[in-house]
Order: sequence, then C-alpha cells, then structure tokens
Amino acid sequence: MAVPDLVSIVIPNWNGKRFLTGCLDSLAKQTYKLLEVIVVDNGSEDGSVEFLTQNYPDVKIARFEVNTGFSKAVNRGILESEGEFVVLMNNDTTCKETWISELVKAIKQHPEAGSAGCKMLAYDDHRILDGAGDGYRRGGLPGRIGHREADNGQFDTARYILGACGGAALYRRTLFDDIGLFDEDYFAYLEDVDMGLRAQSAGYKCIYVPSAIIYHLGCGTTGSGYSPLVVKLSARNNWNTIVKNIPGKLLWKFMPQILYWQTYYLAVVTVRGGQVLPYFLGSLQSLMLLPKMLKKRQEIKAKRRVPVQYLEQMIIQSEHDLKESRARLIQQEAKLAHSR
Repeated sequence: MAVPDLVSIVIPNWNGKRFLTGCLDSLAKQTYKLLEVIVVDNGSEDGSVEFLTQNYPDVKIARFEVNTGFSKAVNRGILESEGEFVVLMNNDTTCKETWISELVKAIKQHPEAGSAGCKMLAYDDHRILDGAGDGYRRGGLPGRIGHREADNGQFDTARYILGACGGAALYRRTLFDDIGLFDEDYFAYLEDVDMGLRAQSAGYKCIYVPSAIIYHLGCGTTGSGYSPLVVKLSARNNWNTIVKNIPGKLLWKFMPQILYWQTYYLAVVTVRGGQVLPYFLGSLQSLMLLPKMLKKRQEIKAKRRVPVQYLEQMIIQSEHDLKESRARLIQQEAKLAHSR
C-alpha cells in the first residue's frame, strides 16, 4: 500500500553525472519534505553510481547494466517507490523550492486529475519557456506547448492540458494501477504523450500548474532533436501512438492530417538534419511492432470511459494551443530580427 502524502521522485540517469549535483541539491531545498528520491541508472560509464554513493547516501539507487531507455528506467523506479504520488524528473533539471509543494497542492485540489504538469523554463535563460505541457496534433505529431517562447505571462493560468512532459510531472499512483506504466516498447520519446492520451481515454484529466516551476536543459544526454537516434525513435513512436490511441472513427477523420503531418516531419528531418535513413528505419520498426500495438489498442479501448467526441475535442484544442504558440514564436523572432 502506498504511503499517504509521500512523493516519490524518480530520476532516470544515463551518463548524467555532470547534472546530478544541480538536480539533487535543488530537491534538498524543497519546502515539501515528505520525499523519497530514486535515481535509476541506465548502465552509466561516467562514474554516476559511485558519485551518488559517495555524495548522496540518502538517495536510493536502482541499477541496470545497460541503457534500457527512459520508459523501462522510470517504470523500475515507479515499481520500487512507495509514495502516494510519483514525480518524474529529468536529470538535466533544477527546480524552484516550491515546485513539489505546488504540484501536490494542485493535484489534491483536483481529484479528477491523474497527473499534473508544470511551467518549464530554459535552464540557461529563465526568461524563456521550455514548455507548458505536452501538445498533440490530429496528424499524430507531438510538441511542447510554449517551447522557446518568451515567458510573458501567457501561461500563468492553471488549466487542463492533454498531458504533462515526462521530464517534470507528478502522477497519482492510482493512475498507474489503473492504466499501467509507461510503454517499454517506446524506449524513449513520446512515452509521455502516449501516457497522456491513455489517461484521457480512461477519464483522467491533467492539470497544468503555472506556479510549479522547473528549469530544463533539454537533450542533455541524447543529443539534438535531429540526431539519428532521436529521429528514428520519434518516427517509430509517432506511428505507435497513432495506432494505439486514436479511435477508429477519429482515425479515418484525421487521415488527411496524419498524411500531411507525417510527411511534414519527414521533410523537416531531411532538410534540417539529413536523417532520411533513421526516419525510415523507425517507420519500419513501427511496422514490425504493429501486432503488439494493435493488442495494446484493444486494451486501451477496453478501459475507455469518455466519449470519442471528448478525445477529439482534447486533441483539437491541443493542436490549437501548439498553433497559437508557434504564431507567437514567429512574431517574437520577427521582432527580434527587426530590432537588430
């Protein structure tokens, strides 16, 4: 049985020794004190485990001999944790002193919510947003709402969002008990979007908490968004997420957008990163995973507690949020260029 009010913080780590001091020291300063911290090490070769043992003896360490990916790592941490609430936290983050307390207060005020997201600011420039929740388009392409926008107060109001970024989110343990853990077939990327869609389908909302603030470097250990690994995993998991989570009625309705946005993603990774081969390798892997994803699709459908129309509205609203965010960013960059 979970320990009431205990917050279990799960931090996946792969060769992230250089980030751990900032991350863990910021947790030590939290105003919310009922915490347990679990670092799940994914076969690091940079001395991370030895560093933790010597400098942070109160931190629990779960070890893998090899890099198992984000999903399997956080699942291990969740299974070994004891709290009523579980927080996932990237190692390349530091958090404001009230981060945990604000998340806990919000989730308790919203019993309909299975998770809570926060305001993520850029690690090196706290005036810039890293994100204000996960977004998702009808075409199956995800995005972080507010990413790279100047923080001018446009995301200072609490509201429902599709899902929280898995690098800085709080979840009720009962959510995992009901719909399961993160999909380990994803390895990394979009597993949080998949969780958000699965949770929405099962009737759990996600509350965005602007007063909970964290600072995120981003791609601290996996490289840029156009590296071969990122493109391959993103392409694969784009298709996996569509197959698993989009109901049949919406699948046909969204097909023009799916064809457009998936082609758009291929064009972007080709032009900006020259990553044609990783894209097609990822797409091929998704085809090989199709039988497993179809089985999971049926499991998700069996747990659906909301109308299909609700899911459609959530996705369209999320797409609208991403579109508005993009428009503001373009306007911001144009003003900056003009001022030069």
